[in-house]
Amino acid sequence: MTEVTKQEFSVAQRVQLIEECNSLIAATPRSLARSLSSAVLPIDKDELNAAIMGSGIAGFDVSMSKRSKRIVKNTYMYADLVALLKFPSSTQKEQRYNEFMRLMKLTGWFAFSQPYNRYKATSQKLTMDNIAVSILRTAVNAAVGGAASLKVLADVADATMDALKDQPQALELFERNSKKAEGGNFCMSTAMEDAEGGITMAIAAVQYFATAKPTKVLFVEWTSSNVEIYNGAATMHMDEEDYLSVEHLIVKALTEQREKALSYEFPQG
Repeated sequence: MTEVTKQEFSVAQRVQLIEECNSLIAATPRSLARSLSSAVLPIDKDELNAAIMGSGIAGFDVSMSKRSKRIVKNTYMYADLVALLKFPSSTQKEQRYNEFMRLMKLTGWFAFSQPYNRYKATSQKLTMDNIAVSILRTAVNAAVGGAASLKVLADVADATMDALKDQPQALELFERNSKKAEGGNFCMSTAMEDAEGGITMAIAAVQYFATAKPTKVLFVEWTSSNVEIYNGAATMHMDEEDYLSVEHLIVKALTEQREKALSYEFPQG
C-alpha cells in the first residue's frame, strides 16, 4: 500500500461530521437521491454470505457474525451514499473515492489505501469482474499480514462473483445501480472476522468509461482499447469502539433510505 490514512477524529468530531452528512442526506430531494430499485425486495437479515449494496458487491467469510456483517453493510452503504451525493458527476471520480475513504474512516475503519489511478490492462480482452477481483487480491497481498488471511479474502471474492452469476435478481439490481450512460462504477469487497471479533475488509473500486453504451457491466468481455478504467483499493480494520460512537446516527440515516433497497443479500453457494 502506498498511503496510510492517519487522520484521527475525537468522538465529538465524529458525531459532528456525521450529523452534517445526515443533514445533507435529509436535504436532498428524493428525485435526486439514488433510487436503487422500484421492486419490492426481501429484507436483508444478515443471514447470507453475499450482498448487493448499492453499486457494491460484498462477500462475507463464514467466520462473520450477523452483527459484523451489519457493521460492514451500514458503514459501506452510508459512505457510498454520502460520497455520491457530494460528488455526483462522472468527472468527480477521484473526489468521490477520496470522500468515500474519509467517511469510512469517520465510521470507525482504519484504512491502508492506494491512491486512485488509471488502470493498466495487461491484455486486449478483459472482464470487469476479473479486474475487480484482481485489484482486490493485489490490495490484500500488499497490506494484510499472513497468507491465511490473503487466501480467505481472495477465496471469498471468487465465491461471491461465481454465486452472483446464478442470482438474476441480485445481478439485475447491481447492473441497474452501477451502469451509467458513459460507462459505470462499482465496488467489490470481501470481509472476514478473526477469533477476537476483529473485522478486516478489502475493497476494490472500479470506474470505467466506454466508447459504446454498455448493456452489461459484469461477465461480458470488453476490448481494452474501447474502455478507460480507473481504480482505487484499500484494506481496512474496524475499531468498533469508534463505530459505536456514531452508529445511532448512521442507522437513523439509513433507516430513512430503506425504501430504496440499499442492500439485498444472496447465498454464495
